[in-house]
Amino acid sequence: MTKTIGFVCAYLFLSTFSYALEQSPEIFIQEASEDRVDESAYRPLDIGTVIEQGMRSYQDNIIRRKNIEILKNRLKDTKEEFWTPNPKINFQLNPQRIGTLKSGSNDLSRTSRSASGSVGLELGEYTLFNWGKDYLNYKNEKESLERQIDRDKETLREFKQELVREYVKLIHAKDLKIIARQYLQRATLVYRMNREKVLQKKVTKHEYYQSRAEYLRAQEAYTNAKTNENIASEDMAKRLNDPPGTLYFIKDDYQYEKSTYSRDNAIATARKVSPFILDKKVERNIKNREYEIAVRDNLPLPKITVNFGTYSQIFDGSSVTNDYYTTSPGNSNIDLVASLNASWTLFGDGGLFNRRKLANARLEKEKAMYDLSLTRRKVEEAIVNIFNFLNSSVEHLNIIKSRNDSLKKRMETALYQYTNRKTRYLEYQLAMQDYFDSLTRESIIKFQYLAKRVELAQIVGIENLPDQAFDKAIIKGGGR
Repeated sequence: MTKTIGFVCAYLFLSTFSYALEQSPEIFIQEASEDRVDESAYRPLDIGTVIEQGMRSYQDNIIRRKNIEILKNRLKDTKEEFWTPNPKINFQLNPQRIGTLKSGSNDLSRTSRSASGSVGLELGEYTLFNWGKDYLNYKNEKESLERQIDRDKETLREFKQELVREYVKLIHAKDLKIIARQYLQRATLVYRMNREKVLQKKVTKHEYYQSRAEYLRAQEAYTNAKTNENIASEDMAKRLNDPPGTLYFIKDDYQYEKSTYSRDNAIATARKVSPFILDKKVERNIKNREYEIAVRDNLPLPKITVNFGTYSQIFDGSSVTNDYYTTSPGNSNIDLVASLNASWTLFGDGGLFNRRKLANARLEKEKAMYDLSLTRRKVEEAIVNIFNFLNSSVEHLNIIKSRNDSLKKRMETALYQYTNRKTRYLEYQLAMQDYFDSLTRESIIKFQYLAKRVELAQIVGIENLPDQAFDKAIIKGGGR
């Protein structure tokens, strides 16, 4: 009786299990239609289009170019303000009566109906000598503006490098999707096979669920790869100022070449043109001059100026009179004037006789020097770390390329043995995971190698590394 009940329960369980297998909705992503890219839904893209359109259309670049023009105008104003007098044309029209709304009983101070005023050229005061204080201020403002202009130009250069990196990142994301799809196809092949064989009791339910779990794992990896591809496409669309959601079809690939650029040359170049070091050099120069200004401000030093005055014509109705003067009406002399103005703080801000003000200026100067030294150290350290990564990546890629051949043969052998029931499913599962993980790792390191070379150029402060231009690393390859 007990055996009969157990047989009936087993039969009902197997029937339920078989029914569940037949009725469960499965989504097999790797259909043949998905392997073919519908080019009509994608925008074709190549490296030349990326660089040209990105540099032209990216809105941040447009803003930077306009900012460069603004800074150039400010630089011209600064130079002219210091080196030349500041002439101005003045035009003044006095109040003039144009009509009467209501007549009153008293009009002695009534506004005249005649036009009156003046037209003049004002040259104003010009400092000839101020113990270098004005010149030091001028040098600070000039160098600061010039550095801002150069920094915007460097940012445009870095953006061009970023375009290449983002383009390669998009290719890399598509490559990872292809690898994930191949992985899913392999996992689905065995899962479908076991799904049929488990009903025929040719494989165990444990093997079936193992293959199903691996299939779902591969499906999840493929979904993540497609999501990452869409994110990379959106990043590219942003930099090209394309509509959001634009997808791209790419027929390019990027090649990996071992870098021949030496670390010592990179460090030597960075000391001269690295944007980070140049920023700190300008800051150091400004702080040095500010200290000199603080010292001279604390001394009772004379200031020599000349007032070129104003030359004007005064008109009143039909009469026109000339009233030429320089420093004041009735004075036509142009004199050199010396003045002395000194001020010392006894208490509060600056301390006794500006002692704390001078101390702070000196400390700012010393701090800028140490900041420059620290920045040099950080730049050189970053360069060394990048070269260590590049050298390590070369070794890893050589190993992975050799390993991939063995892993592929191992996977194919395991699949053959498993289909012929000569090995367990676990052997094929591990072989398949190792192979596709290795392919993924190779693609990641290959992309990181190029990305690090771009980062190296940005830190050093050059457009391309001497051994290879970045856009030359892009070659014609398969469709993605």
